[in-house]
Amino acid sequence: MTQFKLLLCSHLLSFLYHNKLHAQDVPVYLYFASHNETNDITYHGLDYADAADYAVMRTYVKQVCDTIIAYDARYEMMLESNFIRGCLQNENASTNPDDLIEWADNTDAIEVQPHNHFKPFGVGANPYNYADLCHLLDSCGLSSTSEVMGGFIWRNFTSPPVNQDWTQWQTPQPGFTFPFYSWKPTLLWGGGSPNHIDDYDAYGIWKPQAATIAGFGAHNPLGALVNFGSGCSEDFILWDTTNVALLANRILNFADSVNLHFAGNADAFFCMKIMMNFRNFPSAGYAAKVGQLIRLIQPDVCNGTIQWKGIMETYTQWLATHPNPNDYYLIRCENTVAISNAPNTAIYAITLNGPNSVCTNTPQTYTVNNPVAGSAYTWTITGNYTIVSGCGTADSSCTVQWNSGTAGTVQVQQTVP
Repeated sequence: MTQFKLLLCSHLLSFLYHNKLHAQDVPVYLYFASHNETNDITYHGLDYADAADYAVMRTYVKQVCDTIIAYDARYEMMLESNFIRGCLQNENASTNPDDLIEWADNTDAIEVQPHNHFKPFGVGANPYNYADLCHLLDSCGLSSTSEVMGGFIWRNFTSPPVNQDWTQWQTPQPGFTFPFYSWKPTLLWGGGSPNHIDDYDAYGIWKPQAATIAGFGAHNPLGALVNFGSGCSEDFILWDTTNVALLANRILNFADSVNLHFAGNADAFFCMKIMMNFRNFPSAGYAAKVGQLIRLIQPDVCNGTIQWKGIMETYTQWLATHPNPNDYYLIRCENTVAISNAPNTAIYAITLNGPNSVCTNTPQTYTVNNPVAGSAYTWTITGNYTIVSGCGTADSSCTVQWNSGTAGTVQVQQTVP
C-alpha cells in the first residue's frame, strides 16, 4: 500500500471581511451578570415568597444557569433580599445542600453575590442592607462569604438625595435587620446613581479616593476598597427583546478594537459584563438567547481575544501580576474605542484536525476544531481523491479517500452567521 504526505493548508474562520487582527496582548475578561430587584413582581407577576411562584422562577433561573455552565462561560448572580428569602423559605436552604443558590455558587461557572437597594422605612421598604444580605446568603450554605458589593452609589448625589454611599463600607458595618452580623466588602462593583442618570461607567481596577466627581476616579493606594470596573452599562445588555446578532457584533468588535488600540500596554485591563435582569428570565426563549450569544462570540473565545472569567477569578489574576499597591488601571467608557453593531471584521486562524501522512484507498476524516453552530463551510480539496462523506456547506467534517500517491491539500473556510 502506497503511503504519501498530505499537506494541510492554512485554514481561516472568516466573517466575510479581510482585516487582520493585531497581536492579542490585551484580552477582554467577560462574564454575564444579573440583578433581581425587590419590585420584580411588577414585571413578571411572580412573588418569590409564594411557593408556586418561586418554583416557576427557579425553573427559569436554572435554565439560564444550565446554559452558561454548558458552554463553560461565567456568571455573577447578584441577588436581592426577596429572592434569597424565597429560597430560604421555599427550598429550606438553611439545611438543604441542593437549594438553587448554594448549588449555583458551588459550580465553577457561577458566583453568587449580594445586590441591594436598602430602604429601611416607608413605602416599598427593604429593611435589609448588604450585611443583612450576606448573612442571608451564608444561611443558604454558601461555602464562603461574598467579597463583592454588587451595586452602589458612587458619589454624593443631592438631587435626588441618597441615604448612603460606599464610603461607610470602608469598615465593617452591621446589618439593619441582623445587627449582630457585620460585613465589609473587598470589591465595589457597578457604581450607580439615582435612576441611573449618571452611572460611573469604566474599565479597570483601582481604589477610589472619595465619593466625589473628582475623587472617585483618583487612585488611593492606601484605600480600603477596590473598585472593579464593570464596563459600559447600556451597551452590553441582553434584554428579552435584544437582537442577539447585533449584541454579538458589539462584543466582538469591542474586544478586537481593544487588542488593536491597547496592544503593548502592560497595565491595560479590560473586564466587562453582559448584563441580564431576572425580570426578563420568564420571557419565551430567554435562555436560548443566552446560548445563541455565547455561540456567536465563540470565535474570539477560541483565539483568546475574549476570556470567560468571573469577578473574583479576574481580581485574583490582577493581584498576581500587580502586587504593588500603586498599580491600577482606569479608563472611562467615553475614552475607549467606538462600539459598533456592524458585522465583525476580524479573520482568525482555526485548526483542522486530520492526518498529514495517509495511505491510498483509505478514507481519512478532517474536522474543524471548535466549530461554531450554524456556520457555513467552504471545502477546497486538491489531488486525486474521492469524497466519502461530508465536505458540504453545512458540514464541519469531511471524509476523503486518496486514490494515488501524489500530494494533495485540504482547505476549509468557516463563515459564522
